[in-house]
Amino acid sequence: MPAARVVWITLPRSVLGVLKRFAVYLPSQYSRDAGPFPVLYLFRGHETEWLGNQDDRYGLVRLLNGMMDQGHVQPMVVVMPGFMETNRETQGIPVNWSENGRSRGVGNGRMEDHFFEVKAQVEKDFAVRRDRGGVALDGFSMGGYSAVLLGTRYPRLFGSVGAYDGSFMWPGQIDPRRKPAGRACKLWFSETCSPFFRRDGVWDRLKMERHNPIAITRMARGERLLALRSVAFHVRAAGAETSGNVDRCQALDEVFAARGLRNSFRKRLRFDDDARHTWAWADRHLTETLRLHDAVFTGSLAARHLPRRSR
Repeated sequence: MPAARVVWITLPRSVLGVLKRFAVYLPSQYSRDAGPFPVLYLFRGHETEWLGNQDDRYGLVRLLNGMMDQGHVQPMVVVMPGFMETNRETQGIPVNWSENGRSRGVGNGRMEDHFFEVKAQVEKDFAVRRDRGGVALDGFSMGGYSAVLLGTRYPRLFGSVGAYDGSFMWPGQIDPRRKPAGRACKLWFSETCSPFFRRDGVWDRLKMERHNPIAITRMARGERLLALRSVAFHVRAAGAETSGNVDRCQALDEVFAARGLRNSFRKRLRFDDDARHTWAWADRHLTETLRLHDAVFTGSLAARHLPRRSR
């Protein structure tokens, strides 16, 4: 049996107009004949971040190898796309830029479109499942926002969505913690987010709400609401607001609960009293959510059936 490996794929004709690569983890059990395998898309910002050794981490590849080789979860393919500039001056999220892209690795900045071309390339090059019950999303910090954003915008495509300490938007982009009665969110109205939501110096608040999981969930009706309720979400926060995004995660989960969406961690939204906004804790989160994604993949935690629709 070959060893597990990480391969790098460079898209020859990216919608971005520039060369852009992404990483794919293939378990030791992988072969085309043995597939199709379930697939998990992992988000942070840059495509290399999940593979780093920040915070004296155990290491993603070792974590995945241990979980799969010891039979805790079935073998799966794990994909790590990136949405960040080469010099990492902006956030890395799957949202098409409002400004023209810059020349530092993002081309025209069509980041949501780029995610879907990555997904299509993975399905072309590797033996992976395409049914929603075999496709999961997960992420840390802005990657947690990215996973939940895609899961709420396209609930018919993904059966399982995790997030650790996501940097979620506030309702209406108003941070209620800013006195006297709530003010604009400093994070989302920062220069690092401006290429996605600002053009010619003007912030597009309507576009921000179209990419706000809270607003998407609140506005959902009919079949879209049923689709959202069919997704298995696994959203959790760090141990304290001083060390994470507890308030943002709480605001999202309250809307999820009010609208009837599932969250596996609703009764223990805070991961642990000691949990911090660090990679070491993100890895611990992933150790648990891998089991939950696997439960959706196997059908023991079902992604409820929906008629086939385009995204």
